[in-house]
Amino acid sequence: MIPTLNTVTAGGGLPLDEYAALAARHGFMAIDFDLKGAHALGLERAAAAFESNGLLPASFGLPVEWRKDEATFRAGLQELPELAKFAQDLSCRRCCTWVLPDGGMPRAQYAKISTGRFIEIARVLAENGVRLGLEFIGPHHFRSQSENVWFYDIAGALEVADEINSHLQSNNVGLLVDCYHWHTAQNSTMDLASIPLEQVVHVHINDAPAGVAIADLQDGVRELPGATGAIDIEAFLSTLAALGYDGPVAVETFSQNLKTLAPDEAAAQASAAVTAVFDQAGIKPMHLL
Repeated sequence: MIPTLNTVTAGGGLPLDEYAALAARHGFMAIDFDLKGAHALGLERAAAAFESNGLLPASFGLPVEWRKDEATFRAGLQELPELAKFAQDLSCRRCCTWVLPDGGMPRAQYAKISTGRFIEIARVLAENGVRLGLEFIGPHHFRSQSENVWFYDIAGALEVADEINSHLQSNNVGLLVDCYHWHTAQNSTMDLASIPLEQVVHVHINDAPAGVAIADLQDGVRELPGATGAIDIEAFLSTLAALGYDGPVAVETFSQNLKTLAPDEAAAQASAAVTAVFDQAGIKPMHLL
């Protein structure tokens, strides 16, 4: 697996070259990054930021506002072919987006609109060799209106990914699996093992605060992986390893403490945490995507 830095944890707001240098200084082998920002630099400068620091471009967030009105969605979709081709030229093959359980509308309407948009998005990405990972969101506070809930766990996310893939007649859509959402959705290692290897698009790791019941965990309050032991990160990583997953594993931590630190200190703490949980699970870091 490939230790990966995410801007939420350290380096958010830095120019791409400085962010890449930060990650490299602290032993990360890849980064999640902003595709539009990289595109604005041009291919030569963006590629140099990765190559000069010996980093792989792990994943970028979907640059299409699919949650908004039709006109906004269409405008983003129109820009996507150029951006997806740019990602392909950077050798970045993973694009991810999070999907709230409740879209603020009746479940059937939310599912129909979103699935239709994902089909269009995934088709463009597939034409440029980029996979789409859907991130299910597990915390209970997003599911207060049960009649509106579309999906929030592995089984539900796989069902949606499979529906999209059936329209595309491919297997280009899968999951971004975040251990926090796996934990708050109360999924098991068996659920995790049910994901076909080719549909594990990307992985996020972190930890939950200690002493908080699962039903009370908030999405934006997380710790570094292994910090509290609330999430069984060893079982999570070991299961993925048994599946054969060897791609990027990004540390995504919404930590108030990290936000107060200088980027180098935050990245150093994140790197130490990732190294510790990899060692705990018997995972050897590797360079290949």
